[in-house]
Amino acid sequence: MNATATLKRWAGIMGYFFRQTLVGRTIVFLGLPLALLAVAFWKPAQEPPIFDAQVHYNRESWGHVSVEAILNTAKEKNVPWLLTGSLPNEGTQRLYRGDPDRVIPMMVPYRTREERETWFNDPQTLAYLQSEISLLPYRGIGEFFLFAGQADTPVVQGMVELARQRRLVLHARSDPSTIRQLFELGPDLRILWAHAGMFVSPGEVGELLGRYPRLWVEISHRGDVAPRGKLSPEWREVMLRYPDRFLLGSGTYTTEYWYQFRYSFDKYRNWLEDLPPGLAERIAFRNGLELFDINHREPANTTSREGR
Repeated sequence: MNATATLKRWAGIMGYFFRQTLVGRTIVFLGLPLALLAVAFWKPAQEPPIFDAQVHYNRESWGHVSVEAILNTAKEKNVPWLLTGSLPNEGTQRLYRGDPDRVIPMMVPYRTREERETWFNDPQTLAYLQSEISLLPYRGIGEFFLFAGQADTPVVQGMVELARQRRLVLHARSDPSTIRQLFELGPDLRILWAHAGMFVSPGEVGELLGRYPRLWVEISHRGDVAPRGKLSPEWREVMLRYPDRFLLGSGTYTTEYWYQFRYSFDKYRNWLEDLPPGLAERIAFRNGLELFDINHREPANTTSREGR
């Protein structure tokens, strides 16, 4: 009897055993729930890495979410890089000291949410920036709020000059006109546009990306990017035109968003699968690494930070 015939014979015997005998049917009955549970809780051994470009560990979250919990969850979800700016900056300092290789510190130019409405005109802002900048190897300034009619002040001009001198990225929550004005103040700046302007259309975002080659956008809290989990055609078109300028973010501005932290990455990974693999990889993490001059080494959960 050849091997094929032998296999068919044994397959027939096993099929008869599980279908026709009491013992076989009992094994199937008892084993099915376990098999279903295994499928329900199965997940890939290694999810693609993500660069989180919108992390805030603000004061109101300190008593609810620990540094250890954040770092452990980021590791579990394969998020090796956390671009972090907090109110006050002490939140960023806490996270950074918990894992200097994972946390990329950003310096916010004010201490409270109330000050975000006045910092650009406050003569104490520049002194605050100068005192804070020595506390950590900051990679940029922000996220900061700055809108139309607020950028033409000595404080903003001084911040731009500081960013130019130290090669710091500006992470701006701004409208299109303010983005243009910041580039007028410093054409060689690197600007990360928070939430892609939040309510700015994909077409206008694409227009600014075409005009300013040193502009990047992160798309946290943009429900129009992938409504119902599917990437919108308008955003897809802009991403295909500017594949090296998009970043992702969790946007943990309040404690509520920390509770959604792990799920935000699942949503990103769902629609990233619909993009060409090279583009998906760039948006997921490579654009962030290039913007912040970070060398990436395998495996994905280890990084090397040079030139800080």
